[in-house]
Amino acid sequence: MSPPAATRSMHHQPPYRVVPIHKHRELMDQCIALINSEWPRSYTARLWSLESSKDTLPTSFVLTAGDEKRSVVLAHAKMSPIPADREAVFVESVVVARDHRGQGIGRLLMREVENHCFQNLKLKTIYLCTIDQQAFYTKLGYECCKAINIFGSRPTFNKSTKKTWMAKTAQ
Repeated sequence: MSPPAATRSMHHQPPYRVVPIHKHRELMDQCIALINSEWPRSYTARLWSLESSKDTLPTSFVLTAGDEKRSVVLAHAKMSPIPADREAVFVESVVVARDHRGQGIGRLLMREVENHCFQNLKLKTIYLCTIDQQAFYTKLGYECCKAINIFGSRPTFNKSTKKTWMAKTAQ
């Protein structure tokens, strides 16, 4: 019996790496194209957001395939601070290239995001919201929660009805 398709395809891929975009500026254009393939915005707005990435927060991670010379951006996730909760982070703009979905890339990227948030930054909670990926995040251990305010210093709630808010706490 052959292994599942996701397992098979992972074995034939070049090595994956998850790196912070601010340490790999040569990947900016590819990253902007990937994010804009899902949520179109101006190049300048995307570039401004990616250029704010740093070792603390906000940080944008990209998952790449290939080697140092020819890396291809396959996925992206941004971690942003939550002013009202210094022990939490908001993960946004999680996207995997359409032709690479269902291969475990999103799971690998989110594991690196979680390690960075929980181990390196010593945060207690990761929040995110999604319109159509609740099942994916549930498999990763996220649970539905109340909406949070990700912008101001007061913990008022965002009541968008299209989005499902989810959270995961450090073990």
